[in-house]
Amino acid sequence: MSDPIDFLTPGAVNDPHAFFAAVRQRDPIAWSERHRAWVVTGHPELDAAFRDRRLSTERMAGFRARLSGKRAEALAAAIELLDGWMLFHEPPTHTRLRAPLARSFTPKAVGTLGGRVEALVEGLLDRIEGPVDLVEAFAHPLPAAVIAELFGVPSDQRGWLADWSAKFGVVVFGATRRDDYEEVARAAGEELAGELGAVMDRYRAEPEDNLLSLLLAAENRPDGLTTSEILGACSLLLFAGHDTTASLLGSATVALLHRPEAAAWLRDPSVDLDLAVEELLRFEAPAKAMMRTVAESHDRDGRSFEAGQAVFLTILAANRDPRVFERADDIVLDRSPNPHLTFGHGHHFCLGAALARLEARVALPALFRRFPDLGLDGDVVWKATISDRSAAHIPVAV
Repeated sequence: MSDPIDFLTPGAVNDPHAFFAAVRQRDPIAWSERHRAWVVTGHPELDAAFRDRRLSTERMAGFRARLSGKRAEALAAAIELLDGWMLFHEPPTHTRLRAPLARSFTPKAVGTLGGRVEALVEGLLDRIEGPVDLVEAFAHPLPAAVIAELFGVPSDQRGWLADWSAKFGVVVFGATRRDDYEEVARAAGEELAGELGAVMDRYRAEPEDNLLSLLLAAENRPDGLTTSEILGACSLLLFAGHDTTASLLGSATVALLHRPEAAAWLRDPSVDLDLAVEELLRFEAPAKAMMRTVAESHDRDGRSFEAGQAVFLTILAANRDPRVFERADDIVLDRSPNPHLTFGHGHHFCLGAALARLEARVALPALFRRFPDLGLDGDVVWKATISDRSAAHIPVAV
């Protein structure tokens, strides 16, 4: 009998909520032979796991150990970027990598971008006419433009971002079965330095009010990052700030299109958009699972977690746990309290949470107000990945 916990079956990809509900109902902590990992699907169990230092995000040493030969050479530049990803480290390295970025992502700091986000949203909506792929026309270009604004990447130098993000996703999501994996991985690792190099040189000479100038001002100082770490931080924020928010905008739109009453409520000017966004973050978290490694063997709710084992913290499942959320499979736009786990918890709480909230709060109401008759114009195509809930294509008619 095949293992029922396989994140990549068609059912798990196309209807993950039903798939994870069945897994959670059987056991909120279960072993997947297919993925050789513990799968945590219950909300209380996931909340406790996020707080447990015996579950670590340290993955780079193990990643390197599995590489050799041509693959190691092809991935060398990409691995150097990933070394600068705070989410693959624990304190004190995590703390050192996060600190120079944190002040630019506070709700107050992000709030200053509100007017620019509104202008970008309206500009994209102005270009939508007739049947379109909403991923291509709206969900992907908006987060790319916002994160480029934050970094200070000039508008005429942003065309590469979406393509680079797709390539780097091949590395991050481990699409090793692709015939062109090594070629794409090499390009993903090497292109960022080339594309950002000229921008960095410009801001070294003439700093401006943007995140890249801020990072470069402390380059190689005790309180700053090395040049390599700055590129790594840029790769994390450019990728995560684009990919996860694009996933949220796409999947939330699909959920609302299937529930006209919720979409109508979102169009109401009196709706509390802060509560509405939190509910959409709960209902369609952009990450299916966050990965951890057992750093110290221990017993967990009667299971033996052995050092070195992988753990999938399945946010998408925990956010629909009926033990915590009434009407867990309904969109309740004024739900309060709403203890969803979409952004993680503790020192790994998502740095870009305030920015994702801002973009969703501006973009989703604007989309449904501009196009009250928005509807699907074909089948949604979901990406077959373990870790993210992301649509490849959302055909719509306006």
